[in-house]
Amino acid sequence: MELRQLALRRLMQAGLIGALSIGANVAVAAQGGEKPAASQLITATVAHDGDLLSGLPPYLPKAPVSGKLTLAGSSAMNQLAMLWADGLKHVHPEAELQIDMYESGQVLPRLQSGEMQIGLMSRPLSEEEAKAEGIIALATAKDVLGVVVHPNNPLEALSLEQGVRMLRDPASEDAPVAKTWGDLGVTGELAKTPITLYGRSSGTGAWGYLVQRFLGDGARSRTGRDCKGYAQICEAVANDPGGVGYLSLSLAPPNPGKLLPLVLTTGEVVAPPGPGEEPDPRYPLVRQLFVVMKLKPGETPSPMAEEFLRYVLSRAGQEDAIKAGLLPLRRDEVLASRDQLGWTGVR
Repeated sequence: MELRQLALRRLMQAGLIGALSIGANVAVAAQGGEKPAASQLITATVAHDGDLLSGLPPYLPKAPVSGKLTLAGSSAMNQLAMLWADGLKHVHPEAELQIDMYESGQVLPRLQSGEMQIGLMSRPLSEEEAKAEGIIALATAKDVLGVVVHPNNPLEALSLEQGVRMLRDPASEDAPVAKTWGDLGVTGELAKTPITLYGRSSGTGAWGYLVQRFLGDGARSRTGRDCKGYAQICEAVANDPGGVGYLSLSLAPPNPGKLLPLVLTTGEVVAPPGPGEEPDPRYPLVRQLFVVMKLKPGETPSPMAEEFLRYVLSRAGQEDAIKAGLLPLRRDEVLASRDQLGWTGVR
C-alpha cells in the first residue's frame, strides 16, 4: 500500500510540475549535442496536459522491484528514456535502468544477441521483422516529422507523389523519379538544380519511417548526405539551394528553416505544427515510438521489465513523453499496447 501511495504522490507532484515551462531542464539528447525543442509541439499548461492525458490509467505499482534493466536504441528516444528511468526510480529506489543510444536499425540484432533486455525503436517493424518469433513491439509515444527546404525554394507544399519521386532511388528505371527540382514541378533558376538530400544515416528510425511511409518496405531509396544531427541538417539545407532534409520536430533547433506543408490525397494542405502548437490531426508524418522486447506467446516479462512497462503505459509515463517534447499516446493507443501484454482491464 505504501508503494502505491508513493506513486500517487508522484502523480500529484507531476501535475504541479506541469504548470511550468516544459523543457526548461531537458538534458542534451544524443543527437550530436542538440537540445530538444521541447516546447515546439505542446503548450505547458496543466489544463492542456489534462486534455492530452485524459482517461489514461495511473501508475500503480504491482510490487517493489530492484536490480538492473538495460534499454538501448533510438537516440530520438534518449530524453524520454531518461525521464522514464527517473520516474521509475522515484517509486523503486533500488531499480536501475542503463540506457545506451544508437540507431534503430541495430536494435533487433542486439536484442536477439542478449545485449539488452528492451529495445527502443523510432519506426515500425518491417513485415519481415514483425514475423520474427518472440519479438513484440509496443507503441509508447509519438513524434512529428517535417520536411525542410532552402528558404528560397519556391515549392509551397509537398504532395505524396512528389515525396515518392523525391525519395525513390534516382537510378530506378521502373518508376518515375525526381533528379532535379524541375522534375517536381519547380520552375525558374532552381528547375535544373539537382535534388540533394540531407539526413542521418539510413539505419536511423526517422529515415526508415519515411521510406516505409512513402515507398513501402524494402524499396530502394535515394542516398542522402549524412549529418550528425538535425541542427546540422538544417544548416546544410540553409546553405544549399538544392537541398532538402527531414527533421524530428521535437529535436529540431528552434528555427529549423522553411518547413513544407503536406498535400493530402484529398487535396487539402496541412502545415506542420509551429512552436507551441499541437499538430493538425490530419498531418500525416506522425510516427509512433516503440519499446521492443523478446516475449513469446504465453511468456510474461521479468518483474523489472513489467514494472517498467506498467510505468511507460500509464499517465505518468505519458506525462514524461510531453516533458520530452513528444506527443503522448491516446487512451485507446495505450490500451492497445497494454492489450498486447494481456493486461486488458488491468490497472
